[in-house]
Amino acid sequence: MAAPAAAQPLHWSAPIAQTAKSRIFAPLVLEGTKEAQALARAGYVQEEYFVSGTGAIYGEKEDGSLAVRQGQVPYHTRIVLIRPRDPKRFNGIVHFALQHPNLAGTQWGRIDSLVLRSGAVYAVAINGSDAPSRKASTPAVPVATTDLPQWFDAKRYAAFNIPKDDGIRWDIIGQITSALRDPAKGSPLAGWKVRRVYGSGWSFLGSQWRSWINFGFHDLYRRRDGSPVIDGYLIGISAGAVDAGHVPLNSTDPVKNRHEQKLRVIDSPVIELTSEMEAITNIYPLREESDAAKGGYRIYELGGVSHGDSGVSGQVRPSTWQLLDRRHGGVEPVPVCSVEDTDSPMRDVAQAALVNLDRWVSEGLPAPRASRMQVVGKDYARDAFGNPLGGIRVAQLDVPLVRYGEAQASACGGKVPRRNLKRLPVDASLIAQTYPGGRGDYLARFDARVDSLVRERWLLAADAAEEKRAARRYADQAFGPSRGDGPASAEGVLNNGAKWASEVPANWNGTLLVWGRGYSAKLGAPELAPANAKPLLLEKGYALLASDYGAAGWSLAEAVPAQTQAIAAFAKTYGKPKTTIAWGNSMGGLVTTALAEQGRPVVDGAIAFCPSIGGAVGMMNMALDGAYALQQLLGRDAGLQLTGVSDDRANGQRAESVVQAALATAQGRARLALAGVLSGIPGWTRRDSPRPAQGDVEAQVDEIGASFTFGTFLPRVDQEQRAGGAFSWNKGVDYTAQLALSGRRAFVEALYAKAGLDLKADLARLNGGARVSAKPAAVRYMMEHYTPNARPMVPLLSVQAIGDGATSPSLQRAYQEAADPAMFSTLWLAQAGHCGFSGEVLVASLRQLEQRLADGIWGNPATGFVAHQPAPMLRPCVRGRNCR
Repeated sequence: MAAPAAAQPLHWSAPIAQTAKSRIFAPLVLEGTKEAQALARAGYVQEEYFVSGTGAIYGEKEDGSLAVRQGQVPYHTRIVLIRPRDPKRFNGIVHFALQHPNLAGTQWGRIDSLVLRSGAVYAVAINGSDAPSRKASTPAVPVATTDLPQWFDAKRYAAFNIPKDDGIRWDIIGQITSALRDPAKGSPLAGWKVRRVYGSGWSFLGSQWRSWINFGFHDLYRRRDGSPVIDGYLIGISAGAVDAGHVPLNSTDPVKNRHEQKLRVIDSPVIELTSEMEAITNIYPLREESDAAKGGYRIYELGGVSHGDSGVSGQVRPSTWQLLDRRHGGVEPVPVCSVEDTDSPMRDVAQAALVNLDRWVSEGLPAPRASRMQVVGKDYARDAFGNPLGGIRVAQLDVPLVRYGEAQASACGGKVPRRNLKRLPVDASLIAQTYPGGRGDYLARFDARVDSLVRERWLLAADAAEEKRAARRYADQAFGPSRGDGPASAEGVLNNGAKWASEVPANWNGTLLVWGRGYSAKLGAPELAPANAKPLLLEKGYALLASDYGAAGWSLAEAVPAQTQAIAAFAKTYGKPKTTIAWGNSMGGLVTTALAEQGRPVVDGAIAFCPSIGGAVGMMNMALDGAYALQQLLGRDAGLQLTGVSDDRANGQRAESVVQAALATAQGRARLALAGVLSGIPGWTRRDSPRPAQGDVEAQVDEIGASFTFGTFLPRVDQEQRAGGAFSWNKGVDYTAQLALSGRRAFVEALYAKAGLDLKADLARLNGGARVSAKPAAVRYMMEHYTPNARPMVPLLSVQAIGDGATSPSLQRAYQEAADPAMFSTLWLAQAGHCGFSGEVLVASLRQLEQRLADGIWGNPATGFVAHQPAPMLRPCVRGRNCR
């Protein structure tokens, strides 16, 4: 057939600016993530361009040849480009990829660090969807990638349009790669010297490259000198022996059995890289391997990974996080598991494969060869650890510490949504038998194997160094000191009369966890850990320690010294731990924060769960604002006490009566929404309720109402008695300005409009009401016991649900904005309710901090956590700085 429309010029837009109200949909790198930090450190930028052109709709004739069903069909798509900020850093290589046809998945995390280290450019384009995704898409819940941009931002993507016919995807690929290979004036790489373009893709997108080659498009799309526009291919986790290994030329064509169809020989080398999930399905003869640069071919198989694994824990999936944030009904949060993601390094092997591919093209040096995985019957031959034999023998498989397999649902909160492999523990005796020399023996063998993999070109040196660092952390888990002759449990009484208790497993890994309990009106026995996590932690070898603080209520003055003395008492009994980590929830999270902020900290790191991390003064000022608004607008005659409360329970009951009455009328609901916003209560607070849609203001009011009393009329009697008077104030607060700062004015305005109320009048009423003043001495007390200074001396991690109606998520934002990002990080869960985290979440959070302690930098969020930016804290207060 005639040459395709490669020569037709494409029209490129200028980079589409991002603003507060217009963001890139499904970017490669999401703002506020560790990937964004890596991008900035590397001197790279991410840009979005719109590109338009015309292409043909292709179909397949009976004899397998191509037919043009329709020509000159217009399309308008987008490209996301990651490039060096300084063009002088460009190494001449462009890596081109495609966006997944379902839910706009991207695969940047498969080769990200290679691109950033090397000076290459990475480009990803939307070239269509597939028939099943289009069929499943609805206007309310679109899942086809071609439907999602306008659903996400109708204004930004108003011109986006790709025909709903698979036959056009091929010219979109060819025309864009041609434009990237030989950039013309007006294109984003105009003036950049592009030397080579490589195509890579995984799963459906890897299969798409197989079909691109086998349908002849590689041969059709040529440069002016006759050379191909794509110089080589990496086809990932795609098995040609199954239907999914072949993307149809056009979904309307008759279905053909292509299982035994080998990959065509072309004038560019191809490397296929599969996990153990695909490798076992390659039962038909594969294309013969060749060392020739033109026509070269390799097939690589890697055990310890499955279809969705990259071997890098917690890589962010931008489109998933964005869709979750927009309440998209087709996306569910990935469950958090108590076992870690596999570390069998698919990403690292892929990056080395791409470097080898480039040397194959540029120098004629063939990529190394690997054996196939060993299949016995319907499974692989396996070693003593239960790991498969054969394939690329990475150090994680040749020098193992765990079995790589699917986790039980019980390890993932009762749900494992897709097949991903985890690091599953094996019997300690097997590790001892395998490495009689202990930790040093294991690390010497691991390092030696990694070094040999670098020499053999299976790993890049930078990736090898990261793997060695990770191995140290895993070695600490596997080869702890044990408790020796120490008792299984110990307890005692501290100098201030507080009681302490500990429990140490026989396989102690050297880490001590010091638990801080939440607020309690009554003093109870020391709580070593939440009940749902304690067995998990002991099984994994952690020692547990806690004190009862020696006092109930807001016992911050007693808690920090008690926890400090308990750590010293533990060391006298068992010896000094290798690592000491403070952790706690709610008020205990604030105790933990205080331990992290000590000038001479007695802990190495800290985790604050659902914490009162905004501190006593700021948190209670914000609660006062909400209570004040309720009193002035809805409960003037209800006898509500804002400060000087005589009975917290009775005051809360009066407040709840006002709340319930407000929920019954449109006017009451509008005013309750205003009070809730001023108090920092999010629009989702109930654990057993689905997250309300972004525009469902009524459902959000219901959520605010469900938690308003609990989150606003916090216990004051005990605190004010300790402080010696009222320590909260609203004198001088401008509530019109506060509402504007919240970023939630539109939500309140919508409800006021429905109720026929005058919002400005109600705000004026608040601004004109009788105000509350604080006693300076009481403020000083609560500053000391405890308002954070946001200067943690050890790494501090905060873990919070996005729908907590008691300790507002805005508290974490305020602390984060005031703290050094090198010392403080947050994890967010797409759930509601105060605390109540699963044991899996607690363990995964612990791993996150341990990785920071081992590596010196915060890593990617653990799998299952999401991106979130809560509303600002309206009354932030940091000790040593001004309070608003």
